[in-house]
This record gives sequence, structure tokens and C-alpha cells, in this order.
Amino acid sequence: MTTVLIVDSDKDSRLALEAQLIASNQFEQVLSCPGLQTAEASIDAYEVKVMLVDAEQAGQSPLLQHIKANNPELGVVLLQGKTGVIDSATLLELGAHAQTSRLAAPMEIIVSVAKALVGRLKPGKRILEKFLKDGK
Repeated sequence: MTTVLIVDSDKDSRLALEAQLIASNQFEQVLSCPGLQTAEASIDAYEVKVMLVDAEQAGQSPLLQHIKANNPELGVVLLQGKTGVIDSATLLELGAHAQTSRLAAPMEIIVSVAKALVGRLKPGKRILEKFLKDGK
């Protein structure tokens, strides 16, 4: 199962999302912290596979790029804020694999986490060659 980390400076929002994900019983562990500074230590200590990050916080700090550079296998889901939907160019620029709303139903958030898990995987060379060969 997967360990998920929620990074959001809004304590009420963070704790509500954490409670929803724990109640879903889909993850081995659900952790949370208020900022990206704290997140890096948690990623290493708890073998976090996917991080849900407040989009505004992610866009205002180079820490997300630093974390992604040190943990390229980390899946990232941006939590939409007041700005609403994030365009795909911004997602790529921030190193994110998916986005979701803080107010989304738990199943929608789980789908975004799954998308990030799949997005962080890179197919092995043999698998990719077989796929391309079979596709001809």
C-alpha cells in the first residue's frame, strides 16, 4: 500500500483531507504537514510515494522542484486553491502528475493519487521496446 503526504498551510483543510483519506482505508499511511520545509524530512522518513501539495504554496516556492530533484519517483498532486483549475503547462512546470480540489469527493482524490502513482512510473526499456514492436 501507499504512504501519502498532505502539504497544506491551512490547518482545517489539511486535517479534513487527512481524515477523509484515512477513512477511505485505501492507503497504508496518511501524513500531513503545514509546509514544504517539513515535507522533505517526512518523505525520506516514511517512504512517501505521493504528495498532495497546496498549489499556491507549490507555485510560490522553489522547494517543490528541489524535493522532486531529490525524489524523482515521488508522485505529486496539486490541490487547487482560489485560482481553480491549473493548466497542464503549469502542472508540468511544477513537476506534478495530477490535480484535485480540496472539496472533491474522497474517491476523486483517490483517483488523483492513483494517477500520480502511475505517472511517476517510467516503463522499463524492455517493456517499452516490446510495446513499440507489438504496435507496428
